[in-house]
Amino acid sequence: MKLILVRHGETKANVDKLYSGWTDFPLTDRGKEQVKNLLEILSRENIDVIYSSPLSRTLVTAEIISKHIGKKIYVNEKLKEMNFGIFEGKTYKEISKTYHLEWEKWISDNIKYRIPNGESLMDMYNRVTQFIDELKDKDGTFLLVTHAGVIRIVITYLLNLNIDEMWHFKILPGGLVEILYENDFGVLTKLI
Repeated sequence: MKLILVRHGETKANVDKLYSGWTDFPLTDRGKEQVKNLLEILSRENIDVIYSSPLSRTLVTAEIISKHIGKKIYVNEKLKEMNFGIFEGKTYKEISKTYHLEWEKWISDNIKYRIPNGESLMDMYNRVTQFIDELKDKDGTFLLVTHAGVIRIVITYLLNLNIDEMWHFKILPGGLVEILYENDFGVLTKLI
């Protein structure tokens, strides 16, 4: 299996450094250009299926790609970013001031702590890896249009790394990652 993971293009939340999670923010003009910059690379791939998170920033990204390569988009809820609950739509400074106790709990255990009205990183990890488990024994090239957190989880999962090592991977808006996965062994072959 070859997995190509594309992060949605830039949004206003990215520009303003907001935790966006499940809150929908549209792509900026720059974000749309970032996606268009990937089209040449993606057109050289023999993509069998496009999967996308249902959030508009990923769907618009997937639609730009789909129109160029002529493949249908399959939307999957499991590809959503982490639900940041009460942190949604706020900067880390606002969160640390307004929700100081919850922020401290999350900072001290960002894997297991479930943000009020949201989810824990482990909740998201389980959701995303369940989706990957459905794909990983299939042959083909799959394009996943999703979010930075999801991409980091997929990298750590398929490369057999610990979940806390996901923070070693910076996935920029409009970024692309490619992983080859065969015989229970993943290899990171591209990171743009």
